[in-house]
Amino acid sequence: MAGKRTSLAALMVGQPAEPEAKAPAPAPVTVAAARRPETLRLEDLADNPDNPRESLRDLEGLADTIRDEGVLQDLVVVPRDIWLAVHPHHGEEIGDRPYVIQHGHRRRHAAALAGLAEVPVKVRDSAESAEERTLIENFQRDDLTPLEEARALQRLMELREISLREACRRVGKSPGWGSQRLVLLRLRPELQQALMDGTLKLEDAREIGKLPPEEQALPVPPAVPPTAEERRSRGGVHGVNTQEVGPAVPRQTGTGRRDRGVIPLGPPSVIAAELRARLSREDLETLVELLSATVAR
Repeated sequence: MAGKRTSLAALMVGQPAEPEAKAPAPAPVTVAAARRPETLRLEDLADNPDNPRESLRDLEGLADTIRDEGVLQDLVVVPRDIWLAVHPHHGEEIGDRPYVIQHGHRRRHAAALAGLAEVPVKVRDSAESAEERTLIENFQRDDLTPLEEARALQRLMELREISLREACRRVGKSPGWGSQRLVLLRLRPELQQALMDGTLKLEDAREIGKLPPEEQALPVPPAVPPTAEERRSRGGVHGVNTQEVGPAVPRQTGTGRRDRGVIPLGPPSVIAAELRARLSREDLETLVELLSATVAR
């Protein structure tokens, strides 16, 4: 039979004992919290639709490491119902999988390549600010492409309704860096794809993004000067300067920009785009004055 319960107050010196007739208060009922899993099957994990990465790079290399050493860092996941309470619009993308990956997408897919059936996880009970944490932590890993960084920065500004300066402060970047990234979002879609493919260089993309969409185009590769043999066989090109010319050597201008060689002839819009990409604002203004004076004659 259960023993009689005595309150601690009754044991204190100078305090009267509780009356015998008074029934003891019922003990509070405590429900043990459900134990969170430490590992989960890959098939139970849904990718985070808000992940700023558009592609998962070098999965094969990571898979080789996982085969040798296992998954060394837990994936961070959120239960499906908690996630959808904050992000109900992601229901179709998540499907019926019980957990959503917050951090660890590359590890999850590399583990699948390595032949693993489950991975170690850390379960979070809140999806509040999950997208912001994902964006910031991906910046800290420093493996996003420039275009992914631009989209993630823009998303962070929209998500928290903050300025570019504040968004850059949160991800540990300068406002100047942020401005250079955001200009990439003004590129036409085919130029954004060229940047992702490596066909378009980042420094060229930043300059082209400053142009109106109708003037944006891939830089025309510099014309290859004919060889001495070709010039001799032609007897000169239209009688203009058949002297042998070596490859253009970039030179530093007084404004810090580099002269990248000959600008090929073409439609005025193409020439204008080339000049904007290569010249400083001061040089462009000088050129406009010289051209205007020539036309006025």
